[in-house]
Amino acid sequence: MRKPKRFFSLEQKRKAVDDYVSGRKSAAEVAAENEVPPGVIYRWRVYLESKIKDERVDELEGKGLPPEEARHILRLEEELLEYKRRFAELALENDLLKKLRGLKSSRSESELNGLIDILKHSGRRKGPAK
Repeated sequence: MRKPKRFFSLEQKRKAVDDYVSGRKSAAEVAAENEVPPGVIYRWRVYLESKIKDERVDELEGKGLPPEEARHILRLEEELLEYKRRFAELALENDLLKKLRGLKSSRSESELNGLIDILKHSGRRKGPAK
């Protein structure tokens, strides 16, 4: 016999997704707390991100912009955020490389290995900004 389908309020979904996105809890932990499969947490995240975008488009349309212009502005805002994130990432890499350059050569190889590990695990996505 299947369990009856549970319904979650928008606020419950927001709290669950916020716990996951902020890194306080893994998707599996949030899913276990809410007694849902982990895939549901990912779907809620996509749903809420879409809802936020729709609200932003509605806000821009409310200011008198045509729908196509409002969506274009939203795309530009998203692109700007991606460029800012990438810039911050590159600035961090640049600072690490400057510090590495200042090290004595006897220590630099082991420090370089640490830097390489940091860059590999920095979570940087490959590919162009959206």
